[in-house]
Amino acid sequence: MFDHAYGSYMKHAYPADELMPLSCRGRVRGMEPSRGDVDDALGKFSLTLIDTLDTLVVLNKLDEFEDAVRKVVLDVRLDNDVVVSVFETNIRVLGGLLGGHIMADMLKAQSVRLQWYKGELLHLARDLGYRLLPAFNTTSGLPYPRVNLRYGVLSPNSRTGTELDTCTACAGTMILEFAALSRLTQETVFEDTARRALDVLWEKRQKGNDLVGTVINIHNGDWVRRDSGVGAGIDSYYEYLMKAYILLGDDTYLERFNAHYVAIMKYISQPPLLLNVHMHNPTISIRSWMDSLLAFFPGLQVLRGDLKPAIETHEMLYQVTKQHKFLPEAFTSDFAVYWAQHPLRPEFAESTYFLYKATRDPYYLQVGKSIVESLNEYARVACGFAAVQDVRTGRHEDRMDSFFLAEMFKYLYLLFSEKRDLPLDIDDYIFTTEAHLLPLSLATARPPCPRNMTEIFTRSCPSTQTLFPNNPTFTRTIRDAHKQLLQPGPARARTVLSLPPQQEASPLGLFSLKFITELVDPPAGEQPGISPLAVQVISPPFFGRVVLTAGPAQFGMDLTKQEHGVGDSFTANSWVSRIVLTVPEVQGKMALAQRGECMFATKARNLQEAGASGVIFIDNAEGSCSEEMVLFQMVGDGSTGNIVIPLVFLFQKEGQVLLDALSQHRNVDVLLATKPMFLGEGPGTALASPWTMSVRALSDVLSLTSNPDCGEAVLINWLQNTSGLELSSACSCPPSPNHQPQNHLGMRHAWL
Repeated sequence: MFDHAYGSYMKHAYPADELMPLSCRGRVRGMEPSRGDVDDALGKFSLTLIDTLDTLVVLNKLDEFEDAVRKVVLDVRLDNDVVVSVFETNIRVLGGLLGGHIMADMLKAQSVRLQWYKGELLHLARDLGYRLLPAFNTTSGLPYPRVNLRYGVLSPNSRTGTELDTCTACAGTMILEFAALSRLTQETVFEDTARRALDVLWEKRQKGNDLVGTVINIHNGDWVRRDSGVGAGIDSYYEYLMKAYILLGDDTYLERFNAHYVAIMKYISQPPLLLNVHMHNPTISIRSWMDSLLAFFPGLQVLRGDLKPAIETHEMLYQVTKQHKFLPEAFTSDFAVYWAQHPLRPEFAESTYFLYKATRDPYYLQVGKSIVESLNEYARVACGFAAVQDVRTGRHEDRMDSFFLAEMFKYLYLLFSEKRDLPLDIDDYIFTTEAHLLPLSLATARPPCPRNMTEIFTRSCPSTQTLFPNNPTFTRTIRDAHKQLLQPGPARARTVLSLPPQQEASPLGLFSLKFITELVDPPAGEQPGISPLAVQVISPPFFGRVVLTAGPAQFGMDLTKQEHGVGDSFTANSWVSRIVLTVPEVQGKMALAQRGECMFATKARNLQEAGASGVIFIDNAEGSCSEEMVLFQMVGDGSTGNIVIPLVFLFQKEGQVLLDALSQHRNVDVLLATKPMFLGEGPGTALASPWTMSVRALSDVLSLTSNPDCGEAVLINWLQNTSGLELSSACSCPPSPNHQPQNHLGMRHAWL
């Protein structure tokens, strides 16, 4: 399997950053349609090759490793005029270079091979570290989310540096790589910088309960999104606190992790569920779905020695995986698909490996076998392995992310191999969040594991022989209590909600139990999932015959409860307005904004302040449509109470219908409603039923144009034949006085 994936990348994609396994070619940034933030991982530095270096050694492919090191040394250049994600570049590229250097040094010291190697990968890592450092030039010490590899952040040529916030994990997942770089180069600036960012996050936690939010302002340290969980946006922050203690031997990291962990287990963990809560009021749930990134958490719990909840959550994830073949990107608390994609993420395999290593229960080998079988049956294609666009239909997506080679195969190989089969002692290393190997010898102070302590889980280096005896009955007893989670009806609820006999529930416990009951068994008559909205084009020549399926928002006007309309034709649950794309005309009218670059709430807030009566967001994922994708609710940023206008979301193909209409008709009137209205072309005329226009495949070309004074791409060109429309990102700065956007179809364009 690995040979097929790696060989396909080297044959069809190298030196590109990633392989497009359906097209059998490399993905080069700027040469393919933009995928939004996903492309920020690509920096024209042969990402997949660097990310795979230490995997080659773990799999004992030493000839291929030496060849890969030569290619990186000879071909990779970092002085690229490209804006990249600080977080992704750190964990994938810096981590990959460091892991590769450590492996190369080890093999050279063993006189196995690479006698020519003189630390070239470490020199590249140092170069990259200095290119990432400008991102930390903020008032708070928290990093900008993006940096230009050549020009940094604040240069007029950087095309970045206008961002206001970053995710907690983005700021808190630097310490392992930066500390390792400092200790290998004897330059302390990297470790000190990453440590300061962690200090800020710790200082900004909610002091009363030790929870943190998901998104934070990088300048003043205020929380932008206050939902707290263990999945996307926060996940690896917790992971790096624990692993920083293990790698660096500093008790401060362990003390902080333990404080957070107590809060997680008190407020977020409802075994086997892990549900997001509000950081300032953790009795309030933020959402009723879980994302796939939290699948790493059972593995982290194993490292801490808390085995029972790790087994419970892992078993829940396995049951979801068995039902859907893969773990969906997001799934509801009753384990239905919420977001159907699966980009071959490795977190579930990671936790499976750690649980097997801790328990030696062969059950986890069977889990690993099921992962391998699903990959071969449902993801393997002629040129590698393809991500799954929809786990329900099995439709593929033309992507094979670098983490698939860096992590998935590493954990699967280690799961099935014996220590004697490996070219290194894996217990002498710690895994970064990208599964790169850093040696424990980097620690300058390594306090010994305490012996015979009453609080056996206080420290982070428990003996697996003491804590996890080789007794499959122990793990099976825990798993069996959760096997019925996917069965319908009351039995499932009883499984989740059962309490030990004579246990008295606290008020918080009663609230939690009631809440979980509602999630598992919705009230009678309530349909699970999200109720779609309708965007109906009512102006001539459409007269309501074009009806597009739209998704709702968790904030703004609730179209299902409020009545809006114009005249007698539009009664309840609707909102009618005219679509515009221009600033002078936005007052009192509907605006369009493309997804990406900043949060939905930021765009909505900016457009509302400009006077828009509502916003239709259009997806930035090429080819997405409501027939193939799962509708979702747009989430807020924790402070959306002041947003009162109606907001809906269209997938790209449906959005293209509106853009096509605007390219032919200057003014387009639309109705936002819970269901389409029956309209006619004139008085006394009515349609028997609304007609939904068939959505055409996208043939337009997307390109970015930049405001040179903003340093950020804020316009999206939608080119239709020889004319086009520019769709504002609605994220940030207004135009400079001297900047005059081009006119298409007689329209001026919005800088919002």
